[in-house]
Amino acid sequence: MATPAVAPQTLQTSDVKNQGASRRAFLGFFLIGVLIAIPGSALPAWGYHLQPPYGAIALHFLGFAAGVLLALRISPTFLARFGAHRLLAWSLLMAATGIILVEFSAPPAPQAARHLALLLVGVAQGGIMAATLQLLGRFYQREPAATVNLAGGLIGLGAFLTALLGALSYSWTEFDGLFILLALAPFGAAAWFFRQGLPRDAEVVDLGFTGVLKESRSPVHILFAALLFFETAAELSLLQWVPLHLILRAGMSPSAAMFFLSFYCLALLAGRFLAQSLIQRFPHRRLLLVSAGMSWVGILIFGGTNNFLGAVMGLLLSALGFSFVYPLLVERIGSRFREYHSSLFHGIFGLGMLGGFLAPAVIALWADYSSEASAMSVPLVCSLFVFLLLLMLWIESKISGIRAARS
Repeated sequence: MATPAVAPQTLQTSDVKNQGASRRAFLGFFLIGVLIAIPGSALPAWGYHLQPPYGAIALHFLGFAAGVLLALRISPTFLARFGAHRLLAWSLLMAATGIILVEFSAPPAPQAARHLALLLVGVAQGGIMAATLQLLGRFYQREPAATVNLAGGLIGLGAFLTALLGALSYSWTEFDGLFILLALAPFGAAAWFFRQGLPRDAEVVDLGFTGVLKESRSPVHILFAALLFFETAAELSLLQWVPLHLILRAGMSPSAAMFFLSFYCLALLAGRFLAQSLIQRFPHRRLLLVSAGMSWVGILIFGGTNNFLGAVMGLLLSALGFSFVYPLLVERIGSRFREYHSSLFHGIFGLGMLGGFLAPAVIALWADYSSEASAMSVPLVCSLFVFLLLLMLWIESKISGIRAARS
């Protein structure tokens, strides 16, 4: 008689723990959005729009990418030893420290301080990614596309609020105190986690970044990984470069350029929810191809614009196109490869995030070599690769279907 009495209580306790883990994980995605928007918001705050030091800008983005890569390499060790909750809490404290350093490393502070600030923010973001994807594992296994869509929406919300605060702060104080205000978000979340307690997680298996590369050896795995890499590179490189591009090419004020950045993030956010409804009504392959083409056209318009209307149309088309690719792609991964779990997706997601910060570094290097206007072809090329890789995956799926039918 004792067993039936204990079992429901155990299930209820497990449900409560899962709900608490999901709340922490989704809050983590919101804070990832805040961190993603930090580098692009920092460039005009540091006065880089006056006389852009493109070489230094490239090193900033490479430092951020190096921080993410470092976190991806060491996160399995931390997860195994301390658990996802502790990794998340300490990564949030590191994020708050890095954001505060962004505030106080503006010129005339040494350039090395700005490199260090973005490196710390990158390491923190990698740790938050690893922890949140572990905590969200159960939900990802049930509904991969819906989970990633919600996570993408929260990331978009965090980036939107960061850009909006940047636009408002420049209008009021010329960015003074912006990053101290932004640092309150990860610091407050970390304090809340420590106060609520950090339960010891059940043992989880995390492949880590190198493990993902070893697991993803088949041509189809490589195609999916490359597709996520280039899609994130196009999406995030545009996000990082919107303010500088509009200031330098369209002659906008930093405040107006930051408002356009917030518009781009809002369009991404709205597109995630629009995608969720249209996914149920239209063939997914057509949606993927149309959205990839839409993003390519949007980048083409934005890269060549020097006026308000072109900026609006370019950013809107790009954002809506990007919004559909990620959830549809993750759903295809989940249906095609049942062995894809949250741990493996952690590495794939991290690979995409590396692309998202390597691409703006390439833009800066290209701008240093040629011009800022021509450098905007980098996200255009990334978007073109997305379209071509989708076609290759479609051809591969047709061939696989024919082989399966014959056998």
